[in-house]
Amino acid sequence: MQKKVELQASERAQIGKGLTKIRAQGFIPAVVYGKGLKPLSLSVPGKEFHKVISGTAGSNVIITLKVEGGKALPVLTHEIQRNPVTDEVLHVDFHQINMDEKIKARIHVVLLGEAVGVKEDAGILVHSLREVEVKCLPNDIPDNIEIDIKNMRINDTVHVSDVKPPLGVEFLTAGQEILVTVAPPAKEEEVAPAVTPEAAAAVPGAPIPEGGAPGAAPGAPAAPTKGGEAAAPGAKGAPEKSPKEAKK
Repeated sequence: MQKKVELQASERAQIGKGLTKIRAQGFIPAVVYGKGLKPLSLSVPGKEFHKVISGTAGSNVIITLKVEGGKALPVLTHEIQRNPVTDEVLHVDFHQINMDEKIKARIHVVLLGEAVGVKEDAGILVHSLREVEVKCLPNDIPDNIEIDIKNMRINDTVHVSDVKPPLGVEFLTAGQEILVTVAPPAKEEEVAPAVTPEAAAAVPGAPIPEGGAPGAAPGAPAAPTKGGEAAAPGAKGAPEKSPKEAKK
C-alpha cells in the first residue's frame, strides 16, 4: 500500500516575475489540475517537497496537500520543471486524484542480485525496459517492480508476461516486451596476418605482393637475366644480330 505524505501549501496570486521572489524565499510555485477542478495556483516548501520525491516511490507517492483554509487535496506529481543548468526545481504540476478510481502510473523496474551468467560466464546484462505502465487504485500503486536475476544464465530473458503483478495491479505494458536479458560475451574479431613477400615466395604459384622479390627495396631494379645483365624496362628479349655479325 502506498505511503501517504502530507505537504503544506499556500494559495498564491503571483505570476511571471513574482515567482522569482517565491523561489528566493524557499518555496516552489505549483498548480493543481483535476477533473472538475479549476486550476489552483499554490506554493509549496522546497525542502519538504524534495524529501517527498526522493523516496523509492518518486513521483508516484500520494501527497495530501493541506491548503490554508482547510482544503485537503490528494494529488500525484504530474510534471516537474527544472533549471537545465542547476537542476533546481522551478515549478510543479500536481494532478488531483480520486482515491476510489483507478489511475495509470509508470513504475520503475528494479533488478535484484547479480546474474550467474554475468558473474561466471562473462555475459552481458541488458536492462531493456526500466519502467512499466500499470493501472490500479491510488492506494495500490507499487513503489517499484522487483525482478530477481540471480539465476539468469546466458541467453535467459525475462518478459513482462513472466512477472506476476502485485495484488490489485494490472500491467498495461505489452506482455512480449523484454525487461532484461543476459547476452553472450562479445567475441573478439580475428584479424588475418598480412602476407609478406617472403611468405608469398614460399608458396609455388602465389602472386608476389607489389614491391618485387623478397628483400628487394621499393623501386629497386629487377633481378639480372641469365646473361648477366638486367633486362631494360619494357624490353621483350635480347637484341637481334645484324646480318654482318651473323656471318662472323
